[in-house]
Order: sequence, then structure tokens, then C-alpha cells
Amino acid sequence: MRILSITAFYTPFVIGGAEMCAQNLTDWFVANGHEAAVLTAAPTPADEQWGADKDGYKVYRVSTPHLYPVAATNQQPGWKKPIWHMQDILDPRNEAVFDRVIAEFKPDFIHIHWIQGLGYNGLKVIARHGIPTAITLHDLALACVRTTMFRGIDECAGQCGTCKFSAKVKMGYLRQLPRLGFISPSQANLDRVAELLPIDDYPKFHILNPNRYPAPTVRHSPQARTRLLFVGRLEETKGINFLLGILDTLSKDFDFHLTVLGKGPEEPRLREQYGHHDWLELKGHVPQQEVSDIMATSDLLITPSLWAENSPGVVIQALANGLPVMGSDKGGLPELIQPGENGMLVPPGDEALWRSAITDVLRHPEKMAALRESTIRSADRFDYDRLGREIMAALEHIAAQPARAA
Repeated sequence: MRILSITAFYTPFVIGGAEMCAQNLTDWFVANGHEAAVLTAAPTPADEQWGADKDGYKVYRVSTPHLYPVAATNQQPGWKKPIWHMQDILDPRNEAVFDRVIAEFKPDFIHIHWIQGLGYNGLKVIARHGIPTAITLHDLALACVRTTMFRGIDECAGQCGTCKFSAKVKMGYLRQLPRLGFISPSQANLDRVAELLPIDDYPKFHILNPNRYPAPTVRHSPQARTRLLFVGRLEETKGINFLLGILDTLSKDFDFHLTVLGKGPEEPRLREQYGHHDWLELKGHVPQQEVSDIMATSDLLITPSLWAENSPGVVIQALANGLPVMGSDKGGLPELIQPGENGMLVPPGDEALWRSAITDVLRHPEKMAALRESTIRSADRFDYDRLGREIMAALEHIAAQPARAA
């Protein structure tokens, strides 16, 4: 099968899990005898590539007519963003990019990871060519222009007028596709999208992202000091401010160390407020190999997200490496974390219960050793090759569906 993957971000320009999943899955396609290509956005015109060969597949890294590149979204003033989103769903120049790539690569199937930033109206081009299509729901972007159903640190009760309009246009494009299906790494995210958009008539699949992570080069060894770990973007919705506030008070009574991996808008504030403490190390962004090695020498990953995480790759990476996880009881995290087997769940944002849960770990570190053993035993559920085969079976199922009338 000739498979074109669409993802606005792609290595080496990585900011999140969707583009990592796209790369891992493209590698799987090639390793299993399929022809593959990737359509992605260029951060600058100098980064453009047209059909460049990379590890056995082609990369089309294109500049788009948007007011600013999708990679520069966080640096833009608010007044520009409505214009950008209108371009993203309506600008006909987006369609010309899709037409050119499809005409050259001639895909049998299109797999969309992240189309925002390349142009949702590219779906019209895919429909005109009659190409079977799967969309992996890495977030809520089809229903929310912010992709999260969150504004600041508050969860949206429903869709605002802007999101309703945007979702209606996107759904209009989706209905034109003759064969379409949806894949979500978490059932929670799939259910939430189905609440907000009329997708129940389409094939839907709950399959974990088939990601491959480097094996640690070091071994875990017990230490008297409890070693905690946070990995993720440094923003309030990830719960990092919430976590550091709790640990700051506990540091007076317990001996522990927290390593924080990641960057984000809260980093300057966190460094100023907590950076002088000897119980904390803010390491910023590090390579995946170093992430695996730090996980191997840690006792517990903490994921205190305030919003509904989908299926965080960092949690899967930790569990696959035998590291237990304490996470928020929200979104897709309860699908990954089984209390008493590979970690523990705590209600998001409940300071008293989080303080109690962390205190219990610090008082009884032997519990982490027992959890580590059972976490290692259950790591097979994240097998890269098995999940790749499940994704491929879903694509074949979608391609075999009778064509729908537009």
C-alpha cells in the first residue's frame, strides 16, 4: 500500500506526541513493505523540501500561505489568530499544495495525524481524488480551535461560537470523503469527539499509538532518597505549577529529588520561584535516550494534568520501561494506569488528595519497588510491532468500506 501521512509538525521540528507517532508509524510502514511519504509544514521557506528521501520514504515539507507558520503560533498576538484559522479552513491556496503532493506521490491511502497548519480544506482535495482516509485523534482539534477544550486553566463547558463554526466547516469537508475512519489512542478522547461531532456512522478504533522508545543504557538501583520525575510541556494545564507548590511544602519533612524534563511558557516563572532548591532540577528538553535513562534511575513518574490527557507518550514510555506512574484520574490516563499494579490515580487539581498520595509514597518508598515489578510484567501491551499491525488492520478495514455519497 502507498500511504501518505499528513502531520503539520514532523522531525526534526517536534513539539509533541503526534509528530513522534507519525514518525514511528511511518518507520513501521516502511519496515513492513509499504511505500510511504509524509506531508508536513516548513517552519521557514529555507526548510522546504520536495520529495526528499529519508530512511526509505519521501518527505514533502512545504510552506503554506498562512499568515504565519504553524510552528510560530505561540509567539503571535491574539488579533492574528482568527485570520490564521480562517485561512486554515478556507484559503484555496492550501488545496493547491495537497493537489501537487497527491499528484506526485499517488497514495492509495491517507493517514492524517495533524492537518491544522496545512489547511483543513485539503480534505476537499483528498475527497476529489477519492482516497480512503484515516484520522488519528491526537486531541480535540476537529471540535476546538485551541485543540483542548480548555481556555487558560479552565475547562470549556461546551463549544463557543467560533469552535462551532469551525467544526461545522470541518465536518462538511469530512462528509465529502468517500471512505473515512477515526483512530484514537484513548477511548476517552474518542468518546469526547463523538459527543461534539456527528462521527458515529464512521468506523472508529481505539488503538494505542505504536511508538518505539530507546531502551535505557543504565539499570535501576534503589536509593534512600526517593527520585521523582516529571516529563512534559511546562504549562499550567500540565499541572507542573500545582505539583511544585505541593512538593515545596513537603520538602521540609521528606528527603526526595524531582527531575523536570521539558520546556514551555511557565519555565521562566518556575526557575525564578523554585530553581534555587536542591530538591529540584529543571533540565529542559533532553534527547529521547536521556529520557529513557533518567526514567530507569527514577522511582515514580508524576503526571498531575489538569486537563483530559489523551494517551501521553511519556506515560507509555515510563510504563514500558517499568517506571510506575502517579497520574490524574481524568481523560485517557485511567486507561493506562491501574492502581496497585503500575501506579496510582488521584483526582485532578485536588491539592489535599495529591499531597496525601505523594506523602504516602515518600513515607513508604518500598511500595514503589513492588509496583515496579508488576509494571515490568505488563509492558507487553505497548509492543510497537503489535500496535503497528493493529493500525494497519484498521486502515485496511477503512479502505474496504463501500464508498459513501458526499
